[in-house]
Amino acid sequence: MSAAVATALGLFVLLAVLGAPIAVTLGASTLVALLLFDPIPLPLVGQKILSNIDSTTLMAVPFFFLAAAFMETGGIVRRLVAVAQALVGHRRGGIGMTGVLACMFFAAISGSSGATVAAVGGIMIPAMIRHGYSRRYAVGSMTTAGSLGILIPPSIPMVLYGFLTETSIPKLFIAGILPGILFGLLLMALARVLAVRDRVPVAPPLPWTERRAAIRDALPALSLPVFLIVGIYGFPAFEIFGHRFQGGAIFTPTEAAVVCSALAAVIGTLVYRETTLPGLVRTMLLVTPRIGMIFWITTMAILFSFFLTQQGVPAALAQWMVEVQMPQWLFLLLVNVVLIIAGIFMDGVPMILLFMPILFPAAMELGVDPLHLCIIVVVNIELALISPPVGINLYVSSTIANVPIHEVVIASLPWVAVAFLMLLLVTYVPWLSTFLPGVLF
Repeated sequence: MSAAVATALGLFVLLAVLGAPIAVTLGASTLVALLLFDPIPLPLVGQKILSNIDSTTLMAVPFFFLAAAFMETGGIVRRLVAVAQALVGHRRGGIGMTGVLACMFFAAISGSSGATVAAVGGIMIPAMIRHGYSRRYAVGSMTTAGSLGILIPPSIPMVLYGFLTETSIPKLFIAGILPGILFGLLLMALARVLAVRDRVPVAPPLPWTERRAAIRDALPALSLPVFLIVGIYGFPAFEIFGHRFQGGAIFTPTEAAVVCSALAAVIGTLVYRETTLPGLVRTMLLVTPRIGMIFWITTMAILFSFFLTQQGVPAALAQWMVEVQMPQWLFLLLVNVVLIIAGIFMDGVPMILLFMPILFPAAMELGVDPLHLCIIVVVNIELALISPPVGINLYVSSTIANVPIHEVVIASLPWVAVAFLMLLLVTYVPWLSTFLPGVLF
């Protein structure tokens, strides 16, 4: 290990222990190493950062954030919850299952875990408590189910992973469908089991007229994922009346994010009329700082990973793993251990930006499918989102339910066990991630 790399890594650890923001930690450790040892000319570093950050793929991130915010303020989330309740709310544990199903619906549009917890949890946590569920049940279920926001496509972490590794983002989105549905079903099963154990009262079934009304009212909201799927993946080739349609995608994932945010704004203002033009402006102003923070972290992480790559760290790691003939199962286990530990100290975005430039080349040398690796990483990020002390879902749920953070952690424990089970499944049953992309592509 060179002196420059040792200095950068040592300063990174020191700043992280001292509690510096992750962007500062990444940027300062790299810049100090560059200034002290000059392994890479600074003008070259600046050019590299600019060329990487100037990406249309990255532009999907702010628009998916905007789409989630517009759905929350425009009445879309409430109608998705009403549909979920109409489908499963009358069963034992039905209100808890409704919360999970509503998170799945919202995840199919938003791409953000924190937004899913805030939007759906803000409605479902009070509703569960009102229907006789314990506060612990309500908080634990929504804290964990909100993480579906980044597994069921579209997904902001998948966009960042595809950007860094040059993997097809439409394929990554498809790879997340089966694991996302399976995770949602496992959480719904646990919701029922815990409700039976706690003898939660069963909600009376809604009349069919009310169910149909809820579904009809939610049709504009439910059309959003349809637009996304059709737009990103298009139609298959077909011929009708002598005219042949070639098929194919209609727009890119970035354009899909723009369309989704625009449609969410239109539906909220013109269809449901629950927000106004000034309301949309206020929503954008509230979301802007989060978007800016992600791009700041991304810029510093690109600088850090470029420095390590130029120093040969990823290549050396990949070569060492090949030389010691590390089996693939052991490598994937080590990836999980590293990411679980990292998730205790950092959020999902820096986890991808920091570790993928190092782990991805090694994974490719060992023959790991990039789609399979992405889903493993995303499920690890889901665990990070519900892990103290920095798991963002914990703090969102704590704010919504007005309970101390340690109570949220305790409430989440049974649900976290399901997340660990899901991690084992996606790690060692790779066809969950690769089957649909193999069929469709």
